[in-house]
Amino acid sequence: MAGLPIDVMTDVCDQVAAWQAAFLSESTLDRYRRACAWTMSGVAKGACQNVTAAVDVAFQDLMPWMRRAFGYTWALGKNRDEVEADVYTLPSQSIVMKYGMGDGPQIRRPGDVGLAKDVIYVPNWKNLSLTQGINRNSFGDLPGGVAARLAREALGERSKRQRPGRWGVYKGEVDVGGSRVMGYIARPPRGTAPIGKNGRSIVMILARLRALAVALEQATYEPIMLPPYGAAMRRGR
Repeated sequence: MAGLPIDVMTDVCDQVAAWQAAFLSESTLDRYRRACAWTMSGVAKGACQNVTAAVDVAFQDLMPWMRRAFGYTWALGKNRDEVEADVYTLPSQSIVMKYGMGDGPQIRRPGDVGLAKDVIYVPNWKNLSLTQGINRNSFGDLPGGVAARLAREALGERSKRQRPGRWGVYKGEVDVGGSRVMGYIARPPRGTAPIGKNGRSIVMILARLRALAVALEQATYEPIMLPPYGAAMRRGR
């Protein structure tokens, strides 16, 4: 069987120069530049589509907003001589996306992103459901306005729509697993409990305190977006 001819490209600059010479032998420099620009723009567009798809690979329960994190620029725009195109992350989404990138674990500190300025609050979903009737929304997050309501109630402001059976909320410390933690705590309602056999009863707290959100000084995130991002960019190139 006859062998297949193979061209080995050892220097991309030499190859580009060969392509340019072949193109210019039949057309103009301006058309060559436009052809390069269309090619470069196509690469950037493909890479942008790839990294957008990679977001679903890296993260779970995404908000649609995160799927609009990436954009790209067209090559050879107005008043530009260079043939280049960029893939970039939009400013708002980059605030969140940065915790999934990097060469190692990424540290989030209070004030970096989110409402918490002094500490980072980690929700206890079981206790939130049990004492407040609050569950994750479709994106795995707290429903809108819940964090603000907990903060108001911790200051003594009662909600206008108080759900029956909902526990009170205060900000303080509680024992969790043998450790003293600070955060938003649910206080169970008071009730009567019998004493002895003569029908006497006393008013007392009928259940133990429950931590709704525990305060942390920092949170650590693994760069889970980096591997699919790198693979997506390599496919684009």
